[in-house]
Amino acid sequence: MLLRPSKQRFATGVRPRPRSRGSARISVPAVLAALSMVAASVLFGIYGPRMQQRGVRVAGTPLADLIKAVSRSAASYSPPRAERGENRDDGATEADGFAKAGASGSVRTAIKDMVEVLGPGVEPPSLLALELALVGSAIERNLAGAGGVRLVYESDRSGDRVFVFEVRDAMQFTHFDTLGRYLPLLSGTRIEEELELGPTRLGLVILGFDDRVTVIIAIDVETAVEVADTIRPVLRPEESSVESTGSELS
Repeated sequence: MLLRPSKQRFATGVRPRPRSRGSARISVPAVLAALSMVAASVLFGIYGPRMQQRGVRVAGTPLADLIKAVSRSAASYSPPRAERGENRDDGATEADGFAKAGASGSVRTAIKDMVEVLGPGVEPPSLLALELALVGSAIERNLAGAGGVRLVYESDRSGDRVFVFEVRDAMQFTHFDTLGRYLPLLSGTRIEEELELGPTRLGLVILGFDDRVTVIIAIDVETAVEVADTIRPVLRPEESSVESTGSELS
């Protein structure tokens, strides 16, 4: 009698079925970590060179010291009596004729002061388009260690005054730009701020030129900006590479 061979089960254990790749679980934390590293690399590549310049000090006078000096000068200004035409012996009562004579005299004096401090080729800006007439000037020998000229403009309509300070050697003053870099005051720089002078909040605009810095103090920021636009018209974005606003003073 022939016996059919029987299928025997060997106790070798059950082999696990291999998992397909599609069923493999994705580690969410690992993916997030990888994405974070990629993003950090990209940001460092963009901002790394800029961040390396943060906090690097350069030799010079902080721009804030100049602002304090011109603020004190503006606060101490008192108009001479002759500026209003008082106590005149020639009997002149016509405001127009006296205003023209006084304005031309103020301009001549201001030009003389600016030539003495800044050298030839620099003249006081004309703000007649803003109805502001030049009524006086004075040489300031020490504005945070620099020489300059204080120009005073006045509106016949409102009586408001605008102070324009022309100060030598803009590159000696340093400040933080909008990227946090500590830089000298370069030509083309424009800074707009609100200045607290006692209980009053005034407008402040700083313009950097090749040979000097212009500081404008007005009754409000809007007026200071209008004066700055008259002194140096705002360039189109494609024409300006240095212009910046809202820079921190230091």
